Amino acid sequence: MMKLLKDISIRCDKCGKVITIDKEKIDFESQVYDDHCENGMGEETEFKHEGCIKCDICGNKISFEIFGWEYPVGAFNDEDCKITGGKFEEKPDLGIIYSQNYFDLDYAYLSQIEQLIMNIAQNQNLIYNISSREFEEIIEHLFQDDGFKTKLTKATRDGGVDIIATKYVVGKPIVLYIECKRYGRQNRVGVGIVRSLFGVQTSNKVNMSILVTTGKITSVARKFVEEQKTMMTVIDVDEILDRIQQSAEKYRGY
Repeated sequence: MMKLLKDISIRCDKCGKVITIDKEKIDFESQVYDDHCENGMGEETEFKHEGCIKCDICGNKISFEIFGWEYPVGAFNDEDCKITGGKFEEKPDLGIIYSQNYFDLDYAYLSQIEQLIMNIAQNQNLIYNISSREFEEIIEHLFQDDGFKTKLTKATRDGGVDIIATKYVVGKPIVLYIECKRYGRQNRVGVGIVRSLFGVQTSNKVNMSILVTTGKITSVARKFVEEQKTMMTVIDVDEILDRIQQSAEKYRGY
C-alpha cells in the first residue's frame, strides 16, 4: 500500500498562504501494467493520487497529482508529482507499507532507498543494475545506519566527494569524505581517482577519505591507499553487500 510518509505543505501561487494536508487524508489508486517484455522483471504497479484544494484566503484553486511506481513487485522504483496553482514546499515523500508477504516484514514503513537495500539483500546482482545516484543514496543510508550524520553532495559529472559523514566520538567530530563509484564487475578504479580524493581530503584537513566501489581496485591504487594508513581506506563490493545485509536485518526487526 502506497502512503505519504509525512504531511505535505502547498504554497498558494496567488496569495502565498501555506496549506498543510494531513498525510492520512491522502489515498492512492493503483493500476497494474503487464510484464515488461524487454527484461521480464514482472508487472509494474502505478500508484496515483489526484487532489484539489481551495485557498480559504483568496479562493485560488490548486490541483495536484502524486505518483509512485513499484517495479518489480516489492521494489519501490520511482516517484513524481505535478501541481498547478501552487507549489509544494517540499517534494512529497512516499513509501510503501509491506506486510509479511513482502520481505517478511510485519507492516513497516520503508523509504525508497530502504526498499532498494532490502531488494539487494535478497538479490545481490541488483547492485550492478542501479543508477550511480541510487548507489550514492544507498551508501549514505548505510553510514546513517552506523550512526553518522550525512550530507549527500550535488550530483556532478566531474567526480569528487559524494557524501560527507560526521560522527561525534568523545565529544569530538570525526569527518569522512566518501566517494562512490558504481562500476561494473570488471571496471577498474585507477590510482588517479584515489589520489584526487586524498588531495581534497588533505586540503580540507578531514579525518579520513573512503572510496566505495563495486569495481576492481588496481594494484597501484590499492598500494597508494595502504600508504596513507589510517587516513584513507577502500570499501569493496563484498563489504558493501555485508553492510547491506546488516541494514536489511535491522529493517526486518522494526
